[in-house]
Amino acid sequence: MVRQEVTFDEVTAAAISLQNDGKQVSIEGVRDILGTGSPNAIHKHLTVWRASNAKPAEAPKADLPESIVAP
Repeated sequence: MVRQEVTFDEVTAAAISLQNDGKQVSIEGVRDILGTGSPNAIHKHLTVWRASNAKPAEAPKADLPESIVAP
């Protein structure tokens, strides 16, 4: 019997489930939910999922003295 690899949609659903439960999204966690999947395939899909869900970094706030900021 040929094993079918996990799909991006399956990995995404598992990752969202872990995230909603407040758990760490990991290859092992996703594999536990799916019950199958090679770590390499899950990693590939998780990398894409994380990149598409990454929040842009906030710009650092400068602590400038009032005398410089005020006109």
